[in-house]
Amino acid sequence: MYQLKKQCYLLALALLAIGCANRGIGPQGGPKDTIPPVALLSNPELGALNFAGKRVEITFNEYLQLADLGSNLLMSPPQQTPPDVKARGKRIIVNFQDTLRDSTTYTIDFGAAICDYTEKNPIHGFSFYFSTGDEIDTLETHGFVYDAENLNPLPGIFVGIHSNPADSAFVKFPFDRMARTDSAGHFVIGNIHPNTYRLYAVDEISRDYRLTPGEAMAYADEPLTINANTAQAVTKFVPDSLSLLADSLSSPFRGTEGVLSLFLFKDSQQKLYLQRTLRDKQHLITLLFSSAPDSMPVLRPLADSLNYHIHASTRRDTVTLWLLDSASISRDTLLIETRYRRTDSVFNMEWFTDTLRAVWRAPKLTAKAKEALDREARNRRLELKTNARKGFELYDSLTLTCSTPLERINRNAIHLMEKVDTTLKPLPFTLMPYDTLPMKLTFVAPWKEGAKYVLKLDSAALMDVYGITHIEAGYNLELKQKSDYSTLRVKLVPYLANARLQLLNKQDKVLRELPADPGGAFFDFLKPDTYYLRLYIDENGDGKWTTGDWLKHRQPEPVYYFNESIQTKSNWDFEQEWDYTALPQTKAKPQELIKASANKKK
Repeated sequence: MYQLKKQCYLLALALLAIGCANRGIGPQGGPKDTIPPVALLSNPELGALNFAGKRVEITFNEYLQLADLGSNLLMSPPQQTPPDVKARGKRIIVNFQDTLRDSTTYTIDFGAAICDYTEKNPIHGFSFYFSTGDEIDTLETHGFVYDAENLNPLPGIFVGIHSNPADSAFVKFPFDRMARTDSAGHFVIGNIHPNTYRLYAVDEISRDYRLTPGEAMAYADEPLTINANTAQAVTKFVPDSLSLLADSLSSPFRGTEGVLSLFLFKDSQQKLYLQRTLRDKQHLITLLFSSAPDSMPVLRPLADSLNYHIHASTRRDTVTLWLLDSASISRDTLLIETRYRRTDSVFNMEWFTDTLRAVWRAPKLTAKAKEALDREARNRRLELKTNARKGFELYDSLTLTCSTPLERINRNAIHLMEKVDTTLKPLPFTLMPYDTLPMKLTFVAPWKEGAKYVLKLDSAALMDVYGITHIEAGYNLELKQKSDYSTLRVKLVPYLANARLQLLNKQDKVLRELPADPGGAFFDFLKPDTYYLRLYIDENGDGKWTTGDWLKHRQPEPVYYFNESIQTKSNWDFEQEWDYTALPQTKAKPQELIKASANKKK
């Protein structure tokens, strides 16, 4: 390959000397320039041996500029201090800040950073290599990186190899050689020395090219032996220009057998700490945690007694204190001794005691604005919201949500009635228990398809913790008919007992989840729409998708997609057989779901 690249280099020089016009920096007229710059020569030459300098210069056929160098430039092996790269006229100048290793092949990948000066046309994937020894390492390997949970190809992920087989190498040392995935999640690690390596990927935050806490990662289970017989031949390229690196990594990838696949995941061991304490409203104190603690915090006021209701979000990563007494609400600063759970430096859970300052900074208001605010407070009513509506889903639950925690619920002042012709017939119901704070009431009743109902609340049926009530309220709802829905039965062939099937919408979001069943998983009450299927193998039997664990060397649970969409119609029953082994795991996901996920991230 080295000789091939040298020949392309000489051919480029010859043709350019004969007939290539040099595009200038100023306005030239004629058609818009869409051709990227072309490299003419370099010092040292491409593929130079025994390089001992501190500087590389590459000369192009037109004036240049650099675009987003920080996210494009990649040097392999990485240096502790990145090289200083500048564009000067028609030259790219690279000054090395660190000492280069002996007998090592270096690759400088510019990504799409090098552009022409006038139209900013980039050279995609432009790279330059040389050796500080007497030979160039020419082996390479390639593959793809996917999100382990949804199999989306991931761009911008750093993939690297370590000749050190110890697990600690991934944490302690930068990669021996590395590459970055492109927009299709594809990576090519080039100029590899024959050896046995461990293969890793990391979503770099710290830019130290190793795994640090909080970064998503992936790893190959088995060591990767790379030599002249085993290296993946990523050389089925079609040179489409006479650039200096006509057959380099910038050429079109054609694909080969045995492509490596890495599945990126975030370790279940997440850093847990108290991020911040907020008091953006005078009567509210909010504690925000970085992830979900396993226990509620324990609070002890350090001044006068504190009267409050405490409420945690579903994941318990947000804890809200509703201050109840006027003395606490009126104080600008509240000091609270708080014991809460957090992780130490090695991710062990521990109790930690801290003193929190909850400070209220009143906004500066004019007298008129303050008077209006006070009047609004005196006239405040308890706000109620419900999901009652026409076309109410048969599988849904009727809920009533309050803006503040409730102190009192007068069950006798709440009425649920069925409309029978022109008559309202009382309907028995129960209220589901709430979690740590009564702010959402859920009604359980013997609903009938197509029936009409009225939910009525007498005035002051509910009162919040501040003694505020509401006005009389009424809400109408009308249930759909069973004929408005369809059903879908999904039968796995071959059957897999520990599989769990997920029904997805067009945004790749999970709508329903069921365990696999020999007779088929049965999804009922489906609205006419387009759906997709995904399954994961519940290896630990906990009924949810489980991410990987680097310390335990456990890969994330495998995920598979059905390769087609399913269109349902009203009053239809569908059956679908699914052989999840029929296609490669990474090839079955419908392209429209991948595009929807990419657009959502933007």
